[in-house]
Amino acid sequence: MSLEGRLPQFSARSEPPSLTDTGVCRVETPPSALGYVAAANMPECGRSGRHVLWQVLKLGGRLTLKRAIVFSMRLARHPVSTTRWLAFLGAFGDRYRLGLPHDDLIRKSVPTFLLHGASCRRRLQLLMNHFDIASEVLSRRSLMALWRGASMEMGTVGGRAENYRVQLLLADHCGGRHEGAFAIRLSRQSDRYALCTASFAFVRCDHDAYSLVIGGMQGPRGGDGKRALITATRDLGGLRPKDAVLLTLQGLASEGNALHLYAVSNERHVINRRRRKRRRMMVTDLDAYWGDRGGQPSDPFGFSLPIGDGQTARDGNRREQSKRAFRDIGAWFY
Repeated sequence: MSLEGRLPQFSARSEPPSLTDTGVCRVETPPSALGYVAAANMPECGRSGRHVLWQVLKLGGRLTLKRAIVFSMRLARHPVSTTRWLAFLGAFGDRYRLGLPHDDLIRKSVPTFLLHGASCRRRLQLLMNHFDIASEVLSRRSLMALWRGASMEMGTVGGRAENYRVQLLLADHCGGRHEGAFAIRLSRQSDRYALCTASFAFVRCDHDAYSLVIGGMQGPRGGDGKRALITATRDLGGLRPKDAVLLTLQGLASEGNALHLYAVSNERHVINRRRRKRRRMMVTDLDAYWGDRGGQPSDPFGFSLPIGDGQTARDGNRREQSKRAFRDIGAWFY
């Protein structure tokens, strides 16, 4: 479902309004003066931009000291990309009447977004294109909820002994703020224990088609994670939680008239910009998983995976029924 026809269309591929590079300058100030850094680096803007600016000015009082310092240093180090992102948020929210964005969207780190090795300009384009496409794919109700930081219930799939809920939320709220803009989370309904989370962003393809790129997948936390995955797999007839999330993403991209969805490889995962100790914490071999699911090496993200038509036998076994249910959840959500 698209917002087109109800509200003026804004294309993230065009230049964001009121973005004058010559009006941007670096200001060396103490990190504690978060509001003053933001005010000095924000370009001239309209009403919506002033609202976002006012939100930035008050942001320092709502963040922890560490987060305030990080945001202030990023704004001082990358003033152009950060202020372009803030101006985009103001214009996008105003055009689609979404109100002010969640603080985590204000703090979104453009220089470390999604694709390791890409320029800030390219990352900013990917981030803006994501929201541009989201305005076409999602209903205004869903888009507004995500914009304001709420999670959306996509659906529930029943296993032999447990029900499994699928949610759509900001990637910032499930440990994947650098890996994507939105995320799909699969959890047990009984205790909301997260089994798998995949962060992603919508991307524009040729001939006005769209797809999505998966920036990362995370399994359950805690010592009981492996046992929980085994139990869920058996309960769903042999369908692994990560495969269930992938099927949901394939369904979500199925209406975009694209033949493939994309996935970030090990080499291009954003964790590669971190220290070696931090990189060692990534235990999932993404390349092996994408290859097992029919992925082929592809630029610029690393892999392309077939979306497929999702056809399964109606009278299939429990695994086939679960596969169809998860794909339908993605395909029918708006």
